[in-house]
Amino acid sequence: MSIYRVPYDFTHEEKVFGGYLSIRQMLYLVLAGISTSIFFIPVLPILIKVIIFLMLFVIFITFAFLKIGTCYADKYFISIIKYIFKKKTFI
Repeated sequence: MSIYRVPYDFTHEEKVFGGYLSIRQMLYLVLAGISTSIFFIPVLPILIKVIIFLMLFVIFITFAFLKIGTCYADKYFISIIKYIFKKKTFI
């Protein structure tokens, strides 16, 4: 039986939702929508609620749609976090 190597291309995302949004993008849009629940916390002043909501909303929308070079912003952010926390060898 012959075994053939099949090249994989994981850089392409399948647009599942309406042909416009991938599952990853839809997940970030749902998280951006869920971030509105911050307004239901009664002990925080409204100014802090608005600031937290805007920060979360902008981060999730950026992760969903911003592309840096050939990589999306969320994968770029994860790469930065991995670099910061990995063990480094100083010579």
